[in-house]
Amino acid sequence: MGELMSNKRLYQGVDITPPNKLNIFIAIISIAAALFLLWATTHIPNIWIKLLCIFLFSFVGNTLFGFLHETVHSSFHTNRIINYIFGNIFAAFFPTGFTFQKRCHLNHHRQNRTDFEMFEAYHDNDSKTLKTIMLYFILTGVYWTNPGIGALWLMIHPNSLINGVFSGKKSYKIGRMGGAGMLRHLEGLPKEEMLKMRLEVFFSLCFQVSLFLLLGLTWWSWLLCYAAFAFQWSGLQYSDHAYTDRDIRNGAWNLRVSKWTQYFFLNYHHHLAHHQHPHVSWLYLESFVDKSKYRPTYWEIYFRMWKGLTKVEQQAPKPMDPEFEALINSEDFSN
Repeated sequence: MGELMSNKRLYQGVDITPPNKLNIFIAIISIAAALFLLWATTHIPNIWIKLLCIFLFSFVGNTLFGFLHETVHSSFHTNRIINYIFGNIFAAFFPTGFTFQKRCHLNHHRQNRTDFEMFEAYHDNDSKTLKTIMLYFILTGVYWTNPGIGALWLMIHPNSLINGVFSGKKSYKIGRMGGAGMLRHLEGLPKEEMLKMRLEVFFSLCFQVSLFLLLGLTWWSWLLCYAAFAFQWSGLQYSDHAYTDRDIRNGAWNLRVSKWTQYFFLNYHHHLAHHQHPHVSWLYLESFVDKSKYRPTYWEIYFRMWKGLTKVEQQAPKPMDPEFEALINSEDFSN
């Protein structure tokens, strides 16, 4: 009993120990469901069943991404190896590379609501055309292609990705579309870690090719399933930040959605709570939501973004404090 208590993670009086068995159970069910839905979309001739499978895949895909998000924050499982193995599987479904995704996502926490990530707003020295294109890429799901293309580019020729045009080194206006913020953290990495990232992307590529071979998928069925997933995923990625205060830790929303959506997305819409407490498992996030504060609906923010860019009014956020950096980097594995 004493050993069990010692493995508990207490934070602000709440036990936030990752639910290892529950996470693995839901993950296996979600993986099986995703595989079946991809197969069914290809092989079942009834058009209505196909449409239902595509619709369901858009939700299950976000459950798998939610677990990728958990593994990135080391909150999926208390065992480091299990967390890493499942992280690579979830990354392969997205598809991207696990460590590449981890570095990009943790950097997002460090630069939230800075100039790098003000996608709903523009400065006078921005290219309003480029910023508008980026905004509508986010709203329509096209933005989902960026992590995958970036991962493949990293695998094939990392130097041209890190130092090329999209890094923002040669063009501030292009860098403000997001590339500069995501890629600057890849400079100067040890060769061993860069090789690791490239091999992980290669694993994801092999995984996706295997899906086509083993499930007999067609490009159309795959594209339709992933387009539906991308539309839901991409719209959420910035709706949970748009129009919030320019504060690295507090610049997010706790969005209101249906319970159905909340559970499929693993409480991802409690995004302010997540940014305030990035090491807390999805299962406990609701305990950290201040329900006395304004909580817009997802669709309220999403449709507001369709009206177009706004002008940046607030000053850039203050630098991140060391305590928050420690929470972002937290990897409290028990074994």
